[in-house]
Amino acid sequence: MKRAYLFLNGELRGSQNFYQNLLQEKQGDIFCVDGGSRHLQSLGITPKELWGDLDSTSPILRVEWEKQGCQVFQFPIEKDFTDFELLLQSLEQRSYEEWIVIGGLGGDTDHLLSNLYLCIQYPKIQFLSEEESIFLSPSHYLFQNLQGHKVSFIPFSNSILSLSLKGFQYNLSSYHLQQGETLCHGNTIVKEKAEINFEKGILLVVLKNKKLISK
Repeated sequence: MKRAYLFLNGELRGSQNFYQNLLQEKQGDIFCVDGGSRHLQSLGITPKELWGDLDSTSPILRVEWEKQGCQVFQFPIEKDFTDFELLLQSLEQRSYEEWIVIGGLGGDTDHLLSNLYLCIQYPKIQFLSEEESIFLSPSHYLFQNLQGHKVSFIPFSNSILSLSLKGFQYNLSSYHLQQGETLCHGNTIVKEKAEINFEKGILLVVLKNKKLISK
């Protein structure tokens, strides 16, 4: 499976060991969005590409990375898209099956919300930290061997039609979940296999990690 890691300028939640082990065990191409450079620098990693207006990246670090083969895509500060979305637009033209975003949450609230809502347009996005994994669920999704993990389901569309949950502490059967409802906040996986099923809608999953969780 071809995997892309995208480092952003949000919070790097968890230990450096977690991210170093992740990148060693599940290898992929590493992309950096401007201020995410501080995270990669602390991890001692040179990305494949650096994207953005580069107002948050050290010029010295940029030169060092370029010498090591990093491609730089610089844009003006005034533009129609965020640095993050410019990279996502490029990835859409490539054959990556997984887009794992690190450092995508925390920091400024407007950036946090914008990043989450980009999942709607780019459903391959998965936000990952040592604490949690956040992604859009397809209409059928199966969790396996995750008993005891906390999970919440948040409607990102006006409604989730005929939502059924099986294998959780709180199950549902053909429930129409409305945007703004908190009914599906704070559930727990209790069975070896736990399923999500719904007919229509956009459903965000927030899965609390005890260890690295793979989709």
